[in-house]
Amino acid sequence: MKNFKDWLYKEYQTGIPTHVTNTLLKEGIPEKWIVPASMIIHHLSEMPWYTQKQLLEDTELSKQELIELNAIIQNSDFLQQMIVFEGLGKKYWNTILTHVSSGNISKVLNYEYALPFRLTLFPGMSCMYYCGFCGRNQQASYKPGEVLVSGAKKFKDAISGLPKGSRISISGGLEPLTNFKLGEIITHAKKLGYKVPLITNAHMLTPKYVAMQPGLWDLDSLRVSLYGTDQESTFNVTRHPQAYEMVKGNIIEFLKERNKRKSNLKVGLNYIILPENMHTILPLLDYINEVNSKVDNGPGIDFLTIREDFGSVTEIEDDVDKSVEGRKYYLEGFLTEEQRQELISLFAEFNKRREKECPDMHVDFGYAMAALGEGILGKPLARVKGTQMRKSGYPQLSVAMDSHGDIFLYKEAGFLDRPENQKFIAGRITEDKSMADILKEFIASRKIIDLDKSDDRFMDSYDHLITLLVNQAEADINAGIPFELGPVKLRKQDQTSSDTELSNHWYKDESG
Repeated sequence: MKNFKDWLYKEYQTGIPTHVTNTLLKEGIPEKWIVPASMIIHHLSEMPWYTQKQLLEDTELSKQELIELNAIIQNSDFLQQMIVFEGLGKKYWNTILTHVSSGNISKVLNYEYALPFRLTLFPGMSCMYYCGFCGRNQQASYKPGEVLVSGAKKFKDAISGLPKGSRISISGGLEPLTNFKLGEIITHAKKLGYKVPLITNAHMLTPKYVAMQPGLWDLDSLRVSLYGTDQESTFNVTRHPQAYEMVKGNIIEFLKERNKRKSNLKVGLNYIILPENMHTILPLLDYINEVNSKVDNGPGIDFLTIREDFGSVTEIEDDVDKSVEGRKYYLEGFLTEEQRQELISLFAEFNKRREKECPDMHVDFGYAMAALGEGILGKPLARVKGTQMRKSGYPQLSVAMDSHGDIFLYKEAGFLDRPENQKFIAGRITEDKSMADILKEFIASRKIIDLDKSDDRFMDSYDHLITLLVNQAEADINAGIPFELGPVKLRKQDQTSSDTELSNHWYKDESG
């Protein structure tokens, strides 16, 4: 397995190593198809959205030959493990598989009604930070007197109406803790059997707030978006002078209370790697060690997720978000290849120190970060252009919802009063219209959204990936080789259980 995995981690070449050839022969691949099989396995292990049309061109096989070869690969447990769980694209695969097995992708393509497989709640009323990579309208906030009570009811009604096996997450939007009904929303979901993850900047996670929101203890995981490791780096991102000390103190006190209660709630950090903060990766461990040293009644931080900017504002040609009155600043660019190369050595030192200093803390490198974390350059974060987005979204797979009850087709569209986001609203929940009513009507209408090349700003990294997945499914059907005739067994429907135990979390790895 190790030798085969090492081959997967290298740039693909048609000069196949002898040990790979021998393995493929052992797994039943005919000698005449060793090179085509190696292409299929290598490409899909790195880029799960690689289409059958591309493989037909690359392998120069006929359609029937490719279908036959796919079937052989599908029947090998070893090759399935290599493609899905051992390649550079394993983080992408983790996200993709549950959507494929839900059967809802075909419903997206055929405009058939289904409630979303994943519902993201945006309950925040406002936000105290002004991060340059964030696409929110920094002047906008809700009036709690108008939406706090009604919004909580809409959130709970939407959760109650979801089909078994759906996933729920809570994030922003705006800062979720600014909603003082948050605890009861979480408790409602927990009573229905959902494992609920929350993403927060933790600025308001004070002992007083926590005491007022006992429902927080019904969370499955609480992930703190950390924006710096000292006063200067934190201020540079958030533009809030109290952010560094406030958040660090809140995390420490929350962990102490968590341990005192003997709660199973997992607490972690999320850190976005930007060109401006690369130098803080190693100090991040110092930060974690300091926090853990002050939590003396049990475990400290359970997990760390490392991500990169997916481009909600950065490098978007359309300046409409950047020119909104009151915006503090915005970022100029993504990580360059040189900076990604530098990250390989930084992550190598980070991993070495983490194993020694924080051996029990799970580290989850994001989609494109995973390769860098293993010492491989890999490819940049998978993204699509605005004109490649689904013109009717994919509400059978994922939607976001805010406190007004507006249902958004893409998550980065769910910021209050974000310019030009209205076209991505499927409808608004009211006393007379449920989420199911709205989506039935929207899907039946076959509404086509007029897309612009800069509309990719309305997608997060998850939306980019799911768009690639649905586009791939459509392309494979058009090529006459749908998923069930492809090389990946888990892409067949009903291969995974629709069980809320599979809910979102970042504190352990999935494996075959």
